[in-house]
Amino acid sequence: MVLLPDHIGIATDVYDELPLAEALERLAAHTTLAEIYSGDRHDLLVAGNRRAAVASGMRFTVHGPFEDLVPGSLHERERRHAVDVHRRHVEAAAEIGALCYAVHPDVRERVGSRDPRVIAALGRTIEDLAALQQEYGVRIVLENMPGAGHSHFVAPGDLDLGELGFLLDAGHAAISGVLHDFLFAADLDLAHVHLHDNRGPADAHDPHLPIGRGVVAVSDVLDVARVRHATVILELLSEADVQESLDYLRRRRLV
Repeated sequence: MVLLPDHIGIATDVYDELPLAEALERLAAHTTLAEIYSGDRHDLLVAGNRRAAVASGMRFTVHGPFEDLVPGSLHERERRHAVDVHRRHVEAAAEIGALCYAVHPDVRERVGSRDPRVIAALGRTIEDLAALQQEYGVRIVLENMPGAGHSHFVAPGDLDLGELGFLLDAGHAAISGVLHDFLFAADLDLAHVHLHDNRGPADAHDPHLPIGRGVVAVSDVLDVARVRHATVILELLSEADVQESLDYLRRRRLV
């Protein structure tokens, strides 16, 4: 059995229908690093899931929940609710020794203009998350989102991340046409990467295709991640997609 390099892992989303213990057991055939989406069957607020994670002996990154959370809300109670939910999940991530904790900033179904009030609210949330990072000792990383006008964090310079790290979602960046810009943005503290493929702006629905099926510059992403000492997670939708992606990476000697 040939495992991926230590800094490259796979998201448990591939087995979201399985209990976390079984999902991790299957991923262990390929990697020592897994990213747990802390929700649904893999919710780390469930004590049994935290025990399963620790018992697996794997290393982890954690993706925080995002459905129904509005970190950039103009209503302070709603914004604070998002921070409070993340607090509970960051605490759980710390308990299993997570390397980092991923947060979505915002997402809009309809294209809209940049709203300085939302940017200010996101700035307050970023400060609150930085305080959680300090309190729990888990690196918190903010993820770029796909599609210009669908988020306030699509391209370099959109937000000041302050003390937070940067999570480069390579697929999202390809859809937005800014992957190269993100890879070489010197002012962003690149700490974590989500890797999947698409056809660029033509795939605005963010299909999370197997690696090698689209336009994402996989070799460049892996090279920059290696130089910046960033962890990389293959964020795919099925076991078949994982195997296709691993075959692609190995045929091209990228891992």
